[in-house]
Amino acid sequence: MTNFASANAAPSAYQRDDRNQQQCGITELVISNGHEQYLQWLLPMVAHFSHQDDNRWLTWIGANGISKQLLERYDINTRNLRLIHLKQSQDTLWTSWDALAQGNSHMVIANPGILNSNQQQQLQKAAELGNCQGLMLRFRH
Repeated sequence: MTNFASANAAPSAYQRDDRNQQQCGITELVISNGHEQYLQWLLPMVAHFSHQDDNRWLTWIGANGISKQLLERYDINTRNLRLIHLKQSQDTLWTSWDALAQGNSHMVIANPGILNSNQQQQLQKAAELGNCQGLMLRFRH
């Protein structure tokens, strides 16, 4: 297939430059009982996402008790990692929405608890506004 577009031409509405495109939206991940081991599989995912964008944060809300040594052991890029520790868990939903909407994070990871459909829609809109991905963790007890 021949591409007739000039190398210097700006992409039209019909062309996509996948290098600059990012999927945005919310993914909810339900973690079953025995959630103490969840870091063993979550940290490699965080490491992968931490190397995806050098210009914006990977924001992790509520990552209490995670040491810098543990993060570095999993090769997590701590230069672009923003850890937010909240004193009250009810602030997690608002803080997640704000982090998603600001546009300065490419990924937001949070544990806002069980979300109703309105809350899910609001987080989805915030992710679209900020061109961000959201990973919402929920622990099943």
